[in-house]
Amino acid sequence: MQLANGYSRLTSISFIFAFIDGLLIISGVLLGGILRYWGGEGIRYQLDYFGWKLMVIISVMQTVFYYFDLYEFRNFGRRIKTAVLMVESLGVSSVILAVIYYFSPFLAIGRGFFTISLLAIFLLNFAWRLIYPWIIKKSMVKEKILIVGTGDMAKRIQNEILQNGQDGYEIVGFIGEGGEEIGKDNGSEDYRELQPDLFHLSRRSN
Repeated sequence: MQLANGYSRLTSISFIFAFIDGLLIISGVLLGGILRYWGGEGIRYQLDYFGWKLMVIISVMQTVFYYFDLYEFRNFGRRIKTAVLMVESLGVSSVILAVIYYFSPFLAIGRGFFTISLLAIFLLNFAWRLIYPWIIKKSMVKEKILIVGTGDMAKRIQNEILQNGQDGYEIVGFIGEGGEEIGKDNGSEDYRELQPDLFHLSRRSN
């Protein structure tokens, strides 16, 4: 049941994150249009089929984001890697959109409009990935976890939980089969090291 609840929660969080990501892409496109045609009449020519244009851009970019691991939460703490992946994914998205625009010109937006929109999308979505871990850390009620075992497998489980990018879990300790080997994370950034005997538990304790 715990696994099911955890999976459901992570799925909901992923959906919400992707939804906000899509809204930021839309915001980037709108911001690009405003900056490109500020005080001009050229924006009128971009409004034809504008809803379809947005849908195509969102579909392509979010699909490419997915394949470039930009929805992999554990990567969000790596700023340089995230920035590189964002640049690469937007480059690939531009190529795909160029092909679509070649065969369906009515879906295309102006070059200047598109270029400014790409920059705005990069800034908005990159910033979103930077502040997301902080939001999760401040807002989520963490589930407490006691890991049975103190060996290498326990360490791997600890790393997987603490580095999954969700920060929705708190490891309260480790317990050996007989209850005599107890360890608790020391709060440091090196999650590979376990410190045994920091506190004591017993299977027979209430």
